[in-house]
Amino acid sequence: MENIFRLYYCCLLLICVAPLAAQPDSTFIRLFDNKARINTGLKFRDRSAIFSTKTGEEFKLENTGLDYRIGGRYKFLAYTFSIPLSDLGTGTDERESKNFGLGLTLFLRQYLASGRIRMTTGFRSTTADGASVFREDVKLFTGTFYGFHVLNNKRYSLRASFKQRDRQLKSGGSLLLGGLIDRQRLKADSAGILVPFENGEMNLLNRYAQTKFGVGVGYAYTFLIGGRWFFTPFLIAGPEFRFVSYDVREGTRQRSRFHLSGRLRGYAAFGWNGRRTAIGLTSTYIPTLDKTDNLDTRVRDLAVELRLTWRFLYR
Repeated sequence: MENIFRLYYCCLLLICVAPLAAQPDSTFIRLFDNKARINTGLKFRDRSAIFSTKTGEEFKLENTGLDYRIGGRYKFLAYTFSIPLSDLGTGTDERESKNFGLGLTLFLRQYLASGRIRMTTGFRSTTADGASVFREDVKLFTGTFYGFHVLNNKRYSLRASFKQRDRQLKSGGSLLLGGLIDRQRLKADSAGILVPFENGEMNLLNRYAQTKFGVGVGYAYTFLIGGRWFFTPFLIAGPEFRFVSYDVREGTRQRSRFHLSGRLRGYAAFGWNGRRTAIGLTSTYIPTLDKTDNLDTRVRDLAVELRLTWRFLYR
């Protein structure tokens, strides 16, 4: 097992810590000469988990919300703050979900490296019979590190669409190499979470955790309309290695066997990229289906962000 981890980390370093690329082709990419910018906007997030069996029994946890985001950049220093506006009905009049997260992203022309941690407290749970209740004792921790390497970075800028850091001057695309490390841990108090298992029994879980390692190959393409409007979809697919464990109430920790499965992740960006101002609408959709010996877990991670940018301090 240790050798597998070492091999994976070596591959991820080769993807993310790539040598500096040559200067971009100025007929395909324009680098902005401003030293500072301010960006603001809204972000919608939908995080849900469904535990189910082949017989149709299921237990669902939901958490959706709308956040206001404001950030900026001066030379090499960038920041973003996120302020929750609404939990969009997953809470109650008296109680709402709580979210706390930290993230760091390095988005260069040739590669993207991003890491984030997030703690979500409070989920609306729905059982198979339709009963719904807000569980403020349920906590979900996620920690993710992922990276992309843009192979055709001399003629293609991925950050022009997703961050409006550059401007793509001609329609084009690039192959991408990617890597992912992900950790999820769901915990509840002594009451536990009543989850159906494949043997037909309902079990109380106090903890459910999984660790994922993945690599993938993808392709991104930017369509330009009128020189300023852009539309960029891209997909990345590859194998994913998973390790799952869970604690049954008043029982010992159960560890399922090693799992290997394919994974597909989707991203898209649409907007207008001017000289001093830009507007972008980006989306990320990362569905997962994790099968173990006793239950199946489906996790949906959807994020849609509206981003407005103003650039300052031109040379």
